[in-house]
Amino acid sequence: MIPPSTRLQRIMTLLRNNGEIRIGTLIQEFNITPMTAWRDLQCLAEQGLLRRVRGGARLPGNAMGEPNFETKTSSAGLAKSRIAFAALREFVREGDIIAMEGGTTVAALIDQLPERRISVVTNSLPIALQIRAVRPALPVRVIGGWLSSVSGNTTGPDALKEAKHMKISVFFMSATGWNQACGPMDPNPLEIEIKRAFAASAARVVLLMDSSKFQITSTSVMIHPRRIHALITDAPLPEGVSKILRKEGVRIIVAE
Repeated sequence: MIPPSTRLQRIMTLLRNNGEIRIGTLIQEFNITPMTAWRDLQCLAEQGLLRRVRGGARLPGNAMGEPNFETKTSSAGLAKSRIAFAALREFVREGDIIAMEGGTTVAALIDQLPERRISVVTNSLPIALQIRAVRPALPVRVIGGWLSSVSGNTTGPDALKEAKHMKISVFFMSATGWNQACGPMDPNPLEIEIKRAFAASAARVVLLMDSSKFQITSTSVMIHPRRIHALITDAPLPEGVSKILRKEGVRIIVAE
């Protein structure tokens, strides 16, 4: 069984190579049900990475014709691995309790997590299941709440209550895009609430974003940059973004 995060990356590769993709192709390519294929496309659509059309999906309009978009996106898997390596090297120590939300950039941490001596808390069932598969010795707490049929993340009052009353060493979060004036963005208000709750409970908040995300905008600003301890990316930031982060004292790390 292909992990969901890997499957989503492969869907984006197919989409970039063909310009559009059909539900039937996903069913055949990944041996999944029509409902799983629909959920995968919906998840990517919520992140602004594709546009749903009848029977499938296409690349969003603002992605077409941008000469660097395909190059950046095609290297996103490698970029996320580099970001994950830098994040764990810089911010994870023995005895830490780390919080991970359900973004694919955050999921890239999983294969590089220590074998033991840290604990993980998450609101993402896919993240928890992947950790169980590759790091079975790590204690993992999944907070309760309503389970999203699209992302597999828990949200709602119960999830918020748990997230607000935790003692977290470091919270790793991702974002769908960036507002040049205000900071990281996400399309889902319920999941934004959980990210804010984790951030409020964490000693450090580390934002993981590959460089392609700074070319995308989304629906709502997630968190003010002043709440971010560090941002890790894979390429030098646009000047406007750097200016905002420097003003707020955010550490910027470009993963090598």
